[in-house]
Amino acid sequence: MVKKALEGLKGVNRANVSLREKEAVVAFDSEQVTVGQMMDAVARAGFQASVKRPPPSAAPPTGR
Repeated sequence: MVKKALEGLKGVNRANVSLREKEAVVAFDSEQVTVGQMMDAVARAGFQASVKRPPPSAAPPTGR
């Protein structure tokens, strides 16, 4: 339900959802869809959403 709601939004490329872990990892184009729109879609599917940032060790290298 959540996966379908997220992937139904223009700009969402992929949503990997784990209801067991209470987590969704979403690949999206920020020029086409906002985090707020994705959170609204999750709410319409009957679930709550919040933003979880990746730990600094998971961030891409800065090129230094």
